[in-house]
Amino acid sequence: MNPATPPSVIAGRRPAATAIYVVMSGQGTVPHVSLAITRLRALADELTVVAAPADEAALRAALPPTALPDRFLRFSGGIATPLAGFRNALAVLRGDGPESGPMILSASNVFGPTGDPAPWIATMADNGADLYAPYWQAAELEPRLARKCGAARVAHLDFAVFGPRLLAHDGFWAFWEAFRPSGDPWSEFLAGPVAFSTWMQAEGLITRYPMAKGRLESANPCLTEVHKLVEDGVPCIPVAVFTLDPLVHDLNAIYLREALDGLRAADPELYAAVIGFVSREVPLRNFNTAADQYEVLSCTAASPAKRSWEFGTVAVFIHVYYTAMMPEFWELAQRLPCARHLFLTAAGEAEKAEIETFLSGKGLGRDDFTVRAVEQNRGRDMSSLFITWRDIVLNGNYEIALRLHSKRTPQVDRQVAENFKKHLFDNLLASPGYVANLLDRLEAEPDIGLAIPPAIHIGFDTLGHSWFNNKAPLHELCLEMGIEVPLDEFTPVAPYGTMYWFRTDALRAMFERNWPWKSYNIEPHHIDGGLAHVQERLIGYAAQGRGYRVLTVMTPRQAARNYAKLEYKMQYLTGHLMTGHILNQTAQLRAATGWRVRLFRAMQQHYGRALIRYPGLRGPLRPAKHLVVALLAGRRKVP
Repeated sequence: MNPATPPSVIAGRRPAATAIYVVMSGQGTVPHVSLAITRLRALADELTVVAAPADEAALRAALPPTALPDRFLRFSGGIATPLAGFRNALAVLRGDGPESGPMILSASNVFGPTGDPAPWIATMADNGADLYAPYWQAAELEPRLARKCGAARVAHLDFAVFGPRLLAHDGFWAFWEAFRPSGDPWSEFLAGPVAFSTWMQAEGLITRYPMAKGRLESANPCLTEVHKLVEDGVPCIPVAVFTLDPLVHDLNAIYLREALDGLRAADPELYAAVIGFVSREVPLRNFNTAADQYEVLSCTAASPAKRSWEFGTVAVFIHVYYTAMMPEFWELAQRLPCARHLFLTAAGEAEKAEIETFLSGKGLGRDDFTVRAVEQNRGRDMSSLFITWRDIVLNGNYEIALRLHSKRTPQVDRQVAENFKKHLFDNLLASPGYVANLLDRLEAEPDIGLAIPPAIHIGFDTLGHSWFNNKAPLHELCLEMGIEVPLDEFTPVAPYGTMYWFRTDALRAMFERNWPWKSYNIEPHHIDGGLAHVQERLIGYAAQGRGYRVLTVMTPRQAARNYAKLEYKMQYLTGHLMTGHILNQTAQLRAATGWRVRLFRAMQQHYGRALIRYPGLRGPLRPAKHLVVALLAGRRKVP
């Protein structure tokens, strides 16, 4: 039955329900917890919430009076799994009349309930069920589990509904009275759901699920087939599927993106709570990889005649250090199918006048563009945005913005630099149709805070090492700015090259901070570890800290070009390893290169700190740096 069915379809026949909700330790402020309690409060006639004292206090402050439970049960120890909380609540509720109707058990280890599960619960009597569980774990497909389980399927109790016959069974209460939580998830799983399913089968009690047995075909479908749970309106989704290592998603071919897209359409409120959790708990690259936050957009518009979007005029911020690039910027601006205002920064007053003359010659009036000269030649495109245009962003007149600048990348060969610039311009502004499709996504999905090109890797040694010397100072900045997100281990999700589409609210923290000009390196010492490079990597985390997603966008041609080079590099590297299995490859690499990598990282940090303090040492130290890297990598010659 569709969980979104209005309660009116079961009016007059919903039995009185009792609900128990367990808050895992430290999750009293997580958005999906308040939402779950609010929904259970509306669904159940009596609601008990089990929580540690700190979480109880947070919930009492966050919940409206109408959503407060009938009782809070304080759990003095840490709640690592819901089962201990269930046991404590059941001990209190026994003899308190729960046998008169169904009892619902759920916890903060899942997102839900989705939609309105009242109709789903009301079908219990019609189906002769003693237990309704959201999904199962197939013991018959897991030899290790089968040896411990007397039932073919283990019912997960993530959103369990116990029927009257089960609640009236003395064995039910005896089971929970005898259950002793251990704190170890595997042990508690064996002593809880596995033992409970085994007992129910032995007693001839009936467990039913929202889906037929053949619908879920893997051993642990609540993780590996999560998209089917959403498709079929299952009342909850495990939090664990979002915290799994992306390699687990890869090895099990999990369709997390499909599940999220379905949830956004079916239950926008719960979807927002999921993104709120992910934003504060999951490293950005882990989520973007597991949930496929990459989009190849067509260069032909889905709606060719569309010329306006709900968010109105787009602010286009362009730093024109090289005024000779104005014709190129003008050509790019013609690819914007929407209303736009051009905000341009120049290196000085003479360059400002040159830009104004150029734009006036193109027929633009002063209501179409604004040009400012930067106060100092420090910080390049970063300071010219976050300092020079701070007032424009903070006034709130523009919801969507585009950032461009006259990129030259003089530290690399000309062709490599031109490829980098093309990589950025193509993936942001390939054609009017491409931009229209991107704007459609920003309009339809307001939780996209940043749209960026893929990380550049053709011609650059960025793969796995894009932090360079910026992680430590970025961490310090996050603490100062109150950006509480987990940082990625190897490569941050960032707009490398600092051109990107953004929702102004997503980067509000970057514009609210007063960045001193003197905090940027003096030219020409634009080095890693300096504020400009740190800000480049901070942008994605600033958006994440505001609860927004970061979407990587690319054209079909750029996707093909980047994938071709990336796959070859992966084939080349992994072809030198023993097996094709990623876990075996990882173990081999760690065993073979462990000490070398640790030494390299330590020396890299010292090298970075030295350059931050004495930028002029970069040139003299560079030959020694290349020699050390070559020796640690086992190369005979320095390229």
